[in-house]
Amino acid sequence: MLPLLLLLQTTAPPQLTEFLQRSIGFDAQQLATVERGEPVVKVLDTQDRRDVAVFGIITTPVGRDQYVRALRDFTTSLRTPGRTQLGIFSNPATESDVAAVTITSRDVADMKNCKPGDCVVKLPATDMRRMNAYARRRLVEYVTDYRQRGDSAMAIYDDRGNLNVHSSEAFAAQFAESPYVYQTVPSLRSYFTAYPHGSLPAGAAEILFWSEDVLPRLRPILSVTHLIVYTPPELPGVTLAVRKQIYANHYFETAVDLTCVIDRNPGSYLLVLRRYRFDNLPGGILNIRGRAIGALRDQLTLDLRRQQTTGQ
Repeated sequence: MLPLLLLLQTTAPPQLTEFLQRSIGFDAQQLATVERGEPVVKVLDTQDRRDVAVFGIITTPVGRDQYVRALRDFTTSLRTPGRTQLGIFSNPATESDVAAVTITSRDVADMKNCKPGDCVVKLPATDMRRMNAYARRRLVEYVTDYRQRGDSAMAIYDDRGNLNVHSSEAFAAQFAESPYVYQTVPSLRSYFTAYPHGSLPAGAAEILFWSEDVLPRLRPILSVTHLIVYTPPELPGVTLAVRKQIYANHYFETAVDLTCVIDRNPGSYLLVLRRYRFDNLPGGILNIRGRAIGALRDQLTLDLRRQQTTGQ
């Protein structure tokens, strides 16, 4: 695989072309589409049948500095068309941060018959019989614990078809299939490995937020995400926005969203890699995965078009 470093250190079209051809599998028509300013999105092969990886790219007339300034306005940039609710956790987290979190009537009905090993709602086993007010309090406790202990605090799911599933291990597996990311940006690997004891370069921004997102053909997903935005010291001319899902109540054991904003003359390249690991749902994974692939691909296309024009 062409080292990603060669791509990220330059905006020369030949090197970008080589990366897209060798690593992503773009053909001549797709390359031409990128240069016309249109989004190109591709579902990538994965080793685990529960994983889905989606890559997308678009050019934008917005310069990197301007794009990043808009991105760092989190109360605005995180409000996307498919996001019905959003809250940013203060530090320390408080229950007022999650006052708008609600458990839907459908989820409440699902939870009535929950027991460890047999539940369609994704909560740790000890939490399955509690709702609403408890859920808000639990989210605050979870974020607080994560900030203190990092991956060791991440949820262990005991739901339908899954017993003792460590979401931290699923996160590690997602990056293991994208080794060029950590090889190219060792500061990112060091930070996630050491969290919360590591540090990012000066000027980095970091938040945790919760959101409810609606994707076509899927149920609304309540999730908690760790987001960092920074310019790696080893990659001048590049800013990374990395989203690490640390909890979701449906479908996913984990998800990773990596956006690279790369200097271009004029404007910027936006490269997005999104990786998801689905629940191991007996008899249903292929059906759910099939529906979700189309939804995730379509959503990334919409997001790229929106980001091209708004810079967010």
